[in-house]
Amino acid sequence: MNMEQILQELDRLFATYQMDKAEGFLENAMAEAEAAGDDNSLITLLNEMIGYLRDVSKYDKCCAYCDKLMAVLSRNHLQGSIPYATSLLNIANAYRAAGKLAESMTNFKAVTLIYQSQLDDNDFRFASLYNNMSLLYQEMGDFEEACACLEKALAIVSAYADARIETAVTHTNLAASLLKLGRYEEATRHLKAAFSIFEMDEQKDFHYSGALSAMGEAQYLAGNLEEAARYYRMALAEIEKNTGRSQAYEIVARNLNAVERQMEQMPGVVRRFEKGLDLCEAFYHEYGEPMLRTYFAPYLPYIAVGMVGEGSECLGFDDEISRDHDFGPGSCMFLTDSVYEEIGEALQEAYDRLPKTYMGVTRRATPKAPKRVGVFRIGEFYERLTGLPDVPTTNQQWLYVQDYQFAAATNGRVFRDDLGEFTRIRKGLLAHYPEEVRIRKIAREAALIAQSGQYNYSRMLERGDKVAAQVALGEFEKHTMAIVYLLNRRYAPFYKWMHRGMQDLPLLAVIGDIMNAIADMQIGDERIVQTIEIIVTLIIDEMRKQSLTTGNDNYLDHHTDNILRSIPQKEHTATVREELVEKLIRLEWHDFDQVKNIGGRADCQDDWNTFSIMRRSQYLTWTAPMLQSYISDFEEADKAGWNLITEKYGRMMESTDPAGYAAIAERFPEIDPEKKQIIEEIVKIQVGWMEECAQRYPKSASLARSIHTYEDTLYNTSYETYLRGEISTYSDRTLDLYGRFVASLCKEGKNLAEMTIGNSARLYGYDSLEDMESRL
Repeated sequence: MNMEQILQELDRLFATYQMDKAEGFLENAMAEAEAAGDDNSLITLLNEMIGYLRDVSKYDKCCAYCDKLMAVLSRNHLQGSIPYATSLLNIANAYRAAGKLAESMTNFKAVTLIYQSQLDDNDFRFASLYNNMSLLYQEMGDFEEACACLEKALAIVSAYADARIETAVTHTNLAASLLKLGRYEEATRHLKAAFSIFEMDEQKDFHYSGALSAMGEAQYLAGNLEEAARYYRMALAEIEKNTGRSQAYEIVARNLNAVERQMEQMPGVVRRFEKGLDLCEAFYHEYGEPMLRTYFAPYLPYIAVGMVGEGSECLGFDDEISRDHDFGPGSCMFLTDSVYEEIGEALQEAYDRLPKTYMGVTRRATPKAPKRVGVFRIGEFYERLTGLPDVPTTNQQWLYVQDYQFAAATNGRVFRDDLGEFTRIRKGLLAHYPEEVRIRKIAREAALIAQSGQYNYSRMLERGDKVAAQVALGEFEKHTMAIVYLLNRRYAPFYKWMHRGMQDLPLLAVIGDIMNAIADMQIGDERIVQTIEIIVTLIIDEMRKQSLTTGNDNYLDHHTDNILRSIPQKEHTATVREELVEKLIRLEWHDFDQVKNIGGRADCQDDWNTFSIMRRSQYLTWTAPMLQSYISDFEEADKAGWNLITEKYGRMMESTDPAGYAAIAERFPEIDPEKKQIIEEIVKIQVGWMEECAQRYPKSASLARSIHTYEDTLYNTSYETYLRGEISTYSDRTLDLYGRFVASLCKEGKNLAEMTIGNSARLYGYDSLEDMESRL
């Protein structure tokens, strides 16, 4: 067969818009190839047929030809070859268009493996693969991954001077994904680049319609409805000319109809907004309030509405960069529990029917991100942000919540609150920390500023460790910003907005400007040390004005005692340790709550009271450095996506179920023999203490676990096994502190088991361990 002549005729049919004749032409050519036993020609024709049927939306026939192509490839033993991969790429595209996304991904991955093993990284065929894979990611809603593929494709095709159309198509596809991510300016730049290429040709490539359609969406999202309609009409004309009224034609036609209907309902110039809060308030008054008055009028006095919580717009800091995700028109509607029970679900459904686009902006939520707009229970809203459903009632609660959590709960704007319940809590939080709490936090930040900036920064430079110096400088800046907010009696926002927020503070805002100067200096610049001292001087001056300290010593750590003494008759050390204990218990409870058990959730995972007493009993015996170190273990594990409690229970199996442990051991970090020996020595000492405790207080000890590993059963894990599992999760740092702690108790003749059970006795209301033993 003369394939060159056949393909030229096929191109002629497309060029003269005789697409309706293409299918019959290809069928005749394939029949001729099969009769001649010419599989090479048949493979080429099958690929052409699959591409054609995909473009005209005949997906059933298209997939049937995919199966036929695979059979021909197999009987010619082409698996693993580049021609095989090229056909798989075409099949993957067909499955993607037909909605068979899993099958499509399987084929794309197979192509990737073949290309990676046989082609150079910059081979042009990789660009085709990345471009087509991006379309699948778009179908799956993963626009970040789609952009990543397209950026790689663009880097390749741009290096080929004769790949004009491929470059234009890549720009178009990238723009489409950027639009879905709300990155309108970037998308528009790529579309303009695509147009500059497509419009060089008098006869436009079929893909030109995709660029026109994407520009229509960009103009719509920007609020330019007339321009959006113009581009959609141009796209329809191109699609119909090339493939007829296909599925792509129908999609663009629906978009055009939606734009035209909106133009009829909202004639005139589209309004603009300066900040996201203004956008949200205008949206509420134009759409939200009429909805409430129409469908929920009797409840209107009980519904608070505003825009509060997470997001740059709630802080008033939103800009073109921050608006690329979780931004757009919307509001929060807050209900008491009783009102929520009556109308909560119905109100949410009504809210969901409100327009998604307003003033040219469409709200696009990040997948799996917490809900930011819609209907909320008042208590649950505050609890999600701060961990508490109402204003804290104790200093310990105030200290437990982070500054940025309070900032998120008190930012934004309230549009209405007739009942006043939401505002009552808001005002209670806006009153800022109780003075005792504020002063303790100031003392802590002062010590950390001195440690990181005035001490460690210079020491790291002396060692020649610029990386550690950079870290120390960053810590100095972070704690400096924190203390500035505390001195202003304002909550510091999330770290990435702390510096921006300093512009609006009445006190020490100049420190933010000084930090800009530091940012322009290179690590090691001698001016940095001088600038740190200038910042510290400003902080100490303000603390003197607030009667928090006295004297002219410029080393901040020397002022911490003065700061703490400004709190009358308080036991600061004990309070700080209690704060650490509470934080550690909360971290452990969070991880414990995530543990999955065979047979379902364990009863103890829902018993916070017992859990907190048991853990508090243990941790109240620890020193502050031990607590802080174990807290760091949990925080570091969380950042790494690791659950320490899951590891603890897994390691317990090493004693109780060696075969089961062997099957899962590879999941856990390996413990070297020396560390294992240290753990066993500690366990031996503590088991001895528990044996002594059980002899002296048998009734009390009987309420605890059995002591020895050999006593383990399916439903009971001994103290020894549990202890070994827990200590095995300690970091080297924590294990070293714990080992020294155990050694010091041995030296002092103390029994840790009795200390721990004694704490439990007091937490359960007994006067002492002896009192509990006598009353059991």
